[in-house]
Amino acid sequence: DGAGIMKALGYNEYSVMGWSDGANAAMYLAANKEVKDAVKKLVVFGGNSYVTEEDIEAYEAVRDVSKSWSERMRTDKSAAHGGLETLQILNDRYTDAMRKILYDYNGDVCLTELHNITCPTLIIHGALDVICHEYHAQYIAKHITNSKLEVLEEGKHNLHMKYADQFRTIVGDFLTDSPENKYQEDDDEPQPDIDHIAYGFMGSKSLFAALRVGIFDAIDSVDGSATFNDIETACDISGERLKTLLSACVALKLIRRRIDENGTDLFHLPKASSKQLVRTSRQYWGDYLSMQVDGQFYNRLADIDNTIKHGTEASHGYESWFDSDPEAAKNYTKAQHNGSLATAYALHKRLPELASDFPSMRMLDVGGGSGAFSIVTSRVIQDATAVVLDLPNVIETTKSIISEEEESVRSRVSTLALSATDPGSWTNVVEEESFDVVLLSYVSGSIPSEALAGLYSNAFRALKPGGKAIIHDFFINNDGRGPPNAALWALAHISVNPAGMGLIPKRVINILSEQGFIAPRVHELIPGMTKVIVAKKKNA
Repeated sequence: DGAGIMKALGYNEYSVMGWSDGANAAMYLAANKEVKDAVKKLVVFGGNSYVTEEDIEAYEAVRDVSKSWSERMRTDKSAAHGGLETLQILNDRYTDAMRKILYDYNGDVCLTELHNITCPTLIIHGALDVICHEYHAQYIAKHITNSKLEVLEEGKHNLHMKYADQFRTIVGDFLTDSPENKYQEDDDEPQPDIDHIAYGFMGSKSLFAALRVGIFDAIDSVDGSATFNDIETACDISGERLKTLLSACVALKLIRRRIDENGTDLFHLPKASSKQLVRTSRQYWGDYLSMQVDGQFYNRLADIDNTIKHGTEASHGYESWFDSDPEAAKNYTKAQHNGSLATAYALHKRLPELASDFPSMRMLDVGGGSGAFSIVTSRVIQDATAVVLDLPNVIETTKSIISEEEESVRSRVSTLALSATDPGSWTNVVEEESFDVVLLSYVSGSIPSEALAGLYSNAFRALKPGGKAIIHDFFINNDGRGPPNAALWALAHISVNPAGMGLIPKRVINILSEQGFIAPRVHELIPGMTKVIVAKKKNA
């Protein structure tokens, strides 16, 4: 309606500002593909793209207009809406509607739409707002490309009234700021360290070599600090080569070095290396680094320029790779298991509602590889069952890994040899509406982009009403500016899957929405590297 009014008035370009639910309406307008080009700038405050239980508590706290509203607010709003009785009816309707959004639509207000907003956007928030909490403003700012967040420390929900002058200045400066000023800000950003980037591969190989020859284990095995002779004996390496490798690791801060009063070199490990690079540590993931990152991706990246130039003529995808080299499939799966167990635990910590929503969860683990996520789910949720779906030559290794688990776990994890990239192959094999959760971890970026819609459609059909799809992968932010590790992993996947999609939340969420999913929420999982998108199949 707002766009229609502006068009009728003869305005083809305009900026939009919205407060509270008006902010949500403004975001819908700025995201609408038919009219969004007319919106040149957007200002929102007091809005929310989703509703939580905490929000409902806040709405319920002000449900009774006569008791919980200030006299001034009650008087002004009663006059505007035809009396106190009518105002109470309207507020009841609003509160009930918010409850319905939470329980029927998983809290989705405009979770998909905000990813499709491309105009410069200013989000303003009052730090003392008890109606709309700050995490809403932060979420909106994080997922709208080209946005910035201003927080007024003393502001409440009606910050534009109490702090009118400050509000007017902030909004006025934003609306009158030119694109040229933005480009000037970009020019002031730190410059790239070309040397660090160019020589970075040498650092990687130093880490991998130290893992392979056992330097971290050797240092850890000594009480206190290790001498050069201790390391030399344990690793069965002598001379200048070992000294040079140790120097590289010290320079990279992978190892600490000091000299005692006798002039003897002493080496010890920092906490990060002790936790992650020593084989006896519960957080060890060195096999993943040496077997998969170094042993497989490092070699494939040696020819990345050719793959980028020639695409599928240079590489034909994971399925083709594993079919032609069963040993590679086995090593990839075993290495992935070493890296994925900790990530699986992190997923359940990040999404604790999975256990409460589905205490007897049945999960389909698509492209589940070693079964790490299914194994951890069965360990964490006592009555959960899981089916690992992956390629036939992967599933053989999966079965072996699952068999090493305790009976109470392995009896609840089964396997299904099937290609995730062929939607038709699921027909009459994967039961429809039979799973509470469909997990797709590291799958979306590992298959041809043209297969994504079919994959998500299959996931939708496999889910029970009210079930959830969980997409976990290396996602670049919507603005395409990072994070660096996610961007580098996306490049690494091109070496195997040149027909794949560069994943950003916006693109994946739009495909999920096209398949019927609602309420797509984005969460960080591995900081600076992976994200999780949780989307729901609507309740029956």
